[in-house]
Amino acid sequence: MDNRVRRAAEYLMDFVGYLTGADYDEIKGYFSEIESNTRFRAGMEENRGSAGGRRFSSWGISPELGKVVYAICRILRPAAVVETGVASGVSSSYILCALEENDCGVLYSIDLPSWGGSQSGWLIPDYLRHRWQLITGSSSDTLSPLLERLGKIDIFLHDSDHSYRNMMGEFRAAWAHMETGVVLLAHNIDMSDAFPDFCDSVRGKKTTLLRDTGGIVKL
Repeated sequence: MDNRVRRAAEYLMDFVGYLTGADYDEIKGYFSEIESNTRFRAGMEENRGSAGGRRFSSWGISPELGKVVYAICRILRPAAVVETGVASGVSSSYILCALEENDCGVLYSIDLPSWGGSQSGWLIPDYLRHRWQLITGSSSDTLSPLLERLGKIDIFLHDSDHSYRNMMGEFRAAWAHMETGVVLLAHNIDMSDAFPDFCDSVRGKKTTLLRDTGGIVKL
C-alpha cells in the first residue's frame, strides 16, 4: 500500500477509534465489509441508473466518509439514528446498510422537499428502505418534535442548512436527547463556527475532526 494511502486510511480509522473506542483491526474489518458489499453497491448503481445516470458524488458525503459513518454505526449498534439533510441519500445509504448488517435500528431523516422533482433519498437501495423514515420539512420545525417522540437517540448526524443558527439549534436539540457514549457528527463544519462554539459550551465531551467533519461524544 502506498504510504499516502496508508496514512489516509489511518486518519479515517483514528477518527472512528477516537469516537467509539474500537481498535484498528475492528475498524479495518468494517471498512473492508462495506467495500466488498456487492449488494449495496449494486443497489446504489441501479438507482443511479434509474435516475438517468445522474452523478451523486456532489450530492452527499464522500465514499471515505461513508465508510466512517458505516463503521461507527456497526460498532455502536444504534437503535435510533437521526440525520438532517438527505439530498440523494449517500449518507443515508451507508447508515442504513450498517443497521441492516446489525439487524437492528431505524434511521430517521429530515429533509426539505427536493427541488427539481427529485425525491429525497433516491439513491438509497430498495432493500434498505424498510429501516428508513423520512420526515419532510425544515429541521427547525420538525427536529424537536421528532426527538420528543423518540425520547433518546443513539447517533446524530447534521448535514442540512449550515448556517450558524441552524447548526447550533440542531446540536443543542440533539444533545438534550443523547445519553453517555452517544456520538454527534457534523458535516461541513467549516461553513460556520457553530461546531467549535457548541463543543466549547458543553461539559463532558471528547471531540475530533476529520477534514470538514466533526465528531463529539457525550461523556
